[in-house]
Amino acid sequence: MTKHPGEWNNEGLAFFGNGQYKEALKCYDTALEIDPKFIQSLNNKGNVLRLLKEYEKAIITFDKAISIDKENAELWVNKGAVYYEMDDYESAVDCFDQALSINPEDNNALSNKGAALANSGDLESGMICFNKALEINPLDVNARINRDKLRDFLVGRE
Repeated sequence: MTKHPGEWNNEGLAFFGNGQYKEALKCYDTALEIDPKFIQSLNNKGNVLRLLKEYEKAIITFDKAISIDKENAELWVNKGAVYYEMDDYESAVDCFDQALSINPEDNNALSNKGAALANSGDLESGMICFNKALEINPLDVNARINRDKLRDFLVGRE
């Protein structure tokens, strides 16, 4: 009896949780051999490839997932995270904007967009994103830390 793609995906998540990224990747690939359009495995594979710094492969994987499910904001956020790690902040912001067009209250997209904008030199717009993320979810630790760091930096420049 062969495993269902969801079972392979879950096995990959277990390896991922243990930091065994190559093993996780094998599980996601096996799930995708069974069902090439299995969004969860495509998303998880893209995230593993990003962590392994295989950025071009990660982007290709997210593009494939997005071609199947264009309205999945998480895929756009994760693709943006790849660009962010490549220091391509403009492409990252474009991805985060796509996610926000799908879900305007996506905290990850807002916080990540704020970081990309701040790192590209648009400090004021970055601050606006962090503040909006915190309006939506005051407990968003990443948005709070990034906002506070940016505020301290701005105060230090005055």
